[in-house]
Amino acid sequence: MMLVIDEDIVNPLSMLFPFVLGVYYYQFMLSTRQQELELNTIYALSLFIASYIMGVLFILLNKKGILKHKINSHRVTSVLMIDVFFMFGLIIFLVECTLTGGFPFFIALIHKVNVYEDMYYVPILHYFVMLTALFPSIYYSVYKSGRISRLKLITVVLMSVFVLLNIMSRQIFILSIVFMFFTFAKVNKINTNKYIIKVAIFASCMFLLLGFVRIQSINNSVSQLDYLKAYADVPSKRDVNTFDVTYNLYTSQNLVTLNDMVDSIDNAGFGYGKYLTQNFLKTFKYDQAFNIEYLSQYDSFTRLGTIVADPYLDFGLAGVIVFGFLYGFLNSICFLKSKHSDSIRYTYFWAVLCYIMLMSVFTNFYNVLFSWLVFLFIYFITLKAKSKA
Repeated sequence: MMLVIDEDIVNPLSMLFPFVLGVYYYQFMLSTRQQELELNTIYALSLFIASYIMGVLFILLNKKGILKHKINSHRVTSVLMIDVFFMFGLIIFLVECTLTGGFPFFIALIHKVNVYEDMYYVPILHYFVMLTALFPSIYYSVYKSGRISRLKLITVVLMSVFVLLNIMSRQIFILSIVFMFFTFAKVNKINTNKYIIKVAIFASCMFLLLGFVRIQSINNSVSQLDYLKAYADVPSKRDVNTFDVTYNLYTSQNLVTLNDMVDSIDNAGFGYGKYLTQNFLKTFKYDQAFNIEYLSQYDSFTRLGTIVADPYLDFGLAGVIVFGFLYGFLNSICFLKSKHSDSIRYTYFWAVLCYIMLMSVFTNFYNVLFSWLVFLFIYFITLKAKSKA
C-alpha cells in the first residue's frame, strides 16, 4: 500500500491516522463520561474508515489516469493584493482587541483573567483575522521567488504570530503550522518525510502551551494535569499524563457526542442535507428565510461530533459511506496534483485538506464556512502561470 502512495508519510491514507487513533483510544475509557458505543455508532465509524480508504485507493491505484492530463502551475498573483488582505486583517484584529480591552494572550498570561470567553469578534469580518494563519506561508513562497525582501518576510511572520497568539485558537495556530510545513517543503523541493516528526512535536507543544495559558487564566491554583483531569472527568487517582488526558479529551470523548447524536437522530429522523449545509445556511440566514429548524443537540460543530456526525445526521449509514468515499476521493486527487506539479495553489489546497483530516476526530471542518473561504481565498490569490504534462 505504501508503494502505491510513493512512500510519502504524509498522504491521504496517513491523514486518517488521527481519526483511527482517537477511535482506538476510546477503548481505554479514561473519562467517566465515556460509555459503551451503540451498535450503529460502531457501524458508522467502521464504514467511514473503510469507505474513506476505498476512495483513496480508487484514485491512487488509477493515478496514471489523473496525471496524464496537463496540470497547470500556479503562483501568487500580486504582492499588493496579499498586502491589502493582510493589512485589512490587522485592522480588524486591532478593532477587536480594542473592544476586548487589550491583547487577549497577554491579559490571560499576566493578569490571570479568563478573557477567552469575553473576547470580541467582529461578525463575518473576523474571518479576515483568521486568514492571518496563511500569510507566513504565502509571503514565504513570494520571498523565495525573489519578489519581497527578507526584512518584509520577517516582519510579516512576527506580526502574524502575534495575531495568532492573541486569537488564542489552537486550531488556527495548527492551521498556520500545517501551511508553513507544506509551503517550505514545496518551494525548497524537500520531501515532507524529512521534517514530519519535528513538525508534529512542535505543533503538539504549541497546542499544550496555548492550552496551559488558557487554563492558568481560568484557574492558576491547580496544575495543568489536575485541571484537565477535572475538566475531562478523568478520576484524579488515575495514572495518566497530560498528553493522555488532552488527546482523550479532544478526540475520543467526541465519540460520546457522536454516539448521542446517532442514538437520538435514529428516532427524530434524518435531515436529508440540512446538517451538512448548516453552517452556511445559518451564516447567511437562509435557515430563517426558509423556516429551517435546527436543534442545538445536532450542531456537530459546536458540540464537536467528529467528521462522521453530519453525513449520518442527514443520510444515516448510507451518508457515511458516500461522504467517506468522497472525502478520500477528493483528498487523493489534490494530493497527486500537489505532488506532481509546481503549483502552489494545489500545495495550499492539499494543506487545507490535511488540516481538515487532522481535525476529523474533533469536528467536521468540511462543514465549516471558514474552510471554504480559505479555498476561495487561495484560488483568488493564485493564477495560471504555465502548463506542464
